[in-house]
Amino acid sequence: MRAAGLDAVAVWEEGANGHNVRYLSGFYMPTTWIGGSLVLVGREGDPVLVTSAVAHGEPMHSNIQTTWLRDVRCLRTLDDGDIVQAALPVLRGWLEPGSRIGFAGFDRMPYGLRAGFEAALADYRLSDDAGVLKAERMVKTPAEIELLRRLGRITAKGMAAAMDRAAPGVSESEIAAAAHAACVAAGAEQMTFGCFAAAGRRGALKNVAPRPDRRVAADELVVIDLGCKLGGYQSDMSRNVVAGRPDGMVEAMVLACQSALAVGKEIVRPGARDIDVVEGMRGEIGRHGFSQWDWSICHGYGMELVEAPLFSGEAPRVLEEGMCFYIEPMIIPPHVGAVCIEDMVVVTKEGCEVLTDVPVAAW
Repeated sequence: MRAAGLDAVAVWEEGANGHNVRYLSGFYMPTTWIGGSLVLVGREGDPVLVTSAVAHGEPMHSNIQTTWLRDVRCLRTLDDGDIVQAALPVLRGWLEPGSRIGFAGFDRMPYGLRAGFEAALADYRLSDDAGVLKAERMVKTPAEIELLRRLGRITAKGMAAAMDRAAPGVSESEIAAAAHAACVAAGAEQMTFGCFAAAGRRGALKNVAPRPDRRVAADELVVIDLGCKLGGYQSDMSRNVVAGRPDGMVEAMVLACQSALAVGKEIVRPGARDIDVVEGMRGEIGRHGFSQWDWSICHGYGMELVEAPLFSGEAPRVLEEGMCFYIEPMIIPPHVGAVCIEDMVVVTKEGCEVLTDVPVAAW
């Protein structure tokens, strides 16, 4: 905050999108919650949580027990003006007029809330937070990484169970159910997008809901994509199973993705550019002759499924120790299905650590 010239940071999120709020306060707002929450952070003193995010209004649905902040100001109204009025004594108690207050997502705040703050704090300088919170979340702390290791192990157990279940005559839904059961039994907080399991050409759609009436045929390719949460942090991984023996093209695609995955992991290290990881994978898949159907990507993760680093060619970023992202080589010919291997990794001093240790192919 000092480096960005900010005297305080304010973070507002609706009940369904509370990633930053949870990061700063621990307060967990499920996607069904109405209302929203505001976290105020000053250079000195304890942070403050102002919230109107509840399910039905009664205490047992408030989830307020999830926050570790001691100064919590709960509202029984959804009015933007009441949020502003609850925040004013905190900010004015911390700061002199003329101080700069940075709002995370300033341009995306609800109009009434932003206008209310601008009117009530006309003698202060209001702006966005200059990317302070985004930068803080992009490099994970040792405590976060330890939690992500646990999450990786949970997700791996779900994936192993799903791969074991994939066999001729088994439905896509039964494969997904095995993943759900294993993740929940291992301690997953919730199944976010759950488990996509798709057999044959349907797999080319990638993220499709499993069907109880779609049963795996002998020697058919199945793609499994799985994601759950622990402590607010999001996992995602993919694997492929052939229920029997693969044909020559499918086997070649799997081997190409395996090779691309190894190339991508070899590139990962502090000081490397994020886009070089993707380009390395694509080059390897091209060497195997599958460039036409190559959709390989990487993207950061944490409390959201997609967060920085974003591996954008327009804004390449140098990797740092503690950054976390998914490595995801994909070959998807629509007439065949999808071959996709996706792992969760964290950048270490020497290279990368894989958090989802499951065999990359099975038949």
